[in-house]
Amino acid sequence: MRRVVHVGPLMAPGGMSSVIKLLAANPPQGWRASSCNTYSRRGKLQKLRRWRIARNEIKNGDFDLVHIHCASDWSYKRKLSIAKVANAPVVFHIHSGRFDIDTKSDLNNYHVVCLSKSWSERLKPLIGDSISVPNPVSPMPKEGVERDEFTLLMGRNDPVKGHAFAYSLGLDDLRVTGVENAPEGVTALGWVSEEKKWKLLQSAGCLVVPSEYEGQPMVILEALSVGCPVVASSNIPDLPDCVKVVDLDDKAGWKDAIANPITQGLEESVAKHHVDIVSKQWGEIYDSIMDSSASTE
Repeated sequence: MRRVVHVGPLMAPGGMSSVIKLLAANPPQGWRASSCNTYSRRGKLQKLRRWRIARNEIKNGDFDLVHIHCASDWSYKRKLSIAKVANAPVVFHIHSGRFDIDTKSDLNNYHVVCLSKSWSERLKPLIGDSISVPNPVSPMPKEGVERDEFTLLMGRNDPVKGHAFAYSLGLDDLRVTGVENAPEGVTALGWVSEEKKWKLLQSAGCLVVPSEYEGQPMVILEALSVGCPVVASSNIPDLPDCVKVVDLDDKAGWKDAIANPITQGLEESVAKHHVDIVSKQWGEIYDSIMDSSASTE
């Protein structure tokens, strides 16, 4: 049985970590999967140490395929240095919604993957040819959870996620994960467990995603997979038709969309993202890479 190793920020909060864990837990038929963490929450020195450990693990490991997950900026540069020492074919999987590095020559020897066909086209001048595979989702609905009227925002406390904008809407019951403090009238939930996350998505009246940019937000896919309506920023590409999309400068539009979200066809809209389907796609890609490598030896 062939072995693939997923390389990326396993210990980081956010969507990329969720994707890595899902793919590692659901490898394609004929493959075994493991993971290699590149991230530490304990400051720059520990991040550097973690990168060195990951680099050595990939350099000295016995893998048939190395699947690297990256964002942009330093994430890309760190992951590229790991790719260069791999002793197996490399899949370079770009997750970022703000990838702006001209890196065609750097990635020429790797199999580059983006999150959608539109991202592949958009990034082609920077990365060259790539293939597209959507993010996976594995719904985890809880029994006996009823939908409520509160509005939910889930994401790390970063300006690009739009917390300040959400606060400015003056919503009656806004609950926010990823933050420990929030203005009066907003409930700060901190970081929540997987179980709590799914319970929130099942019970929220609406999920809001007022981000300045995103790649393919896992939280939107997860919300739709359990029937949670979504209102999102028009800056986020490739959203299903059942997501109400509003410009960030249109507060009245946001309030109206939150009060009247689309509630039909949500689960169906993300059926193609189910982890079983996405895992099968990865299996076809992995097998093709291995067959191609064998034919050139």
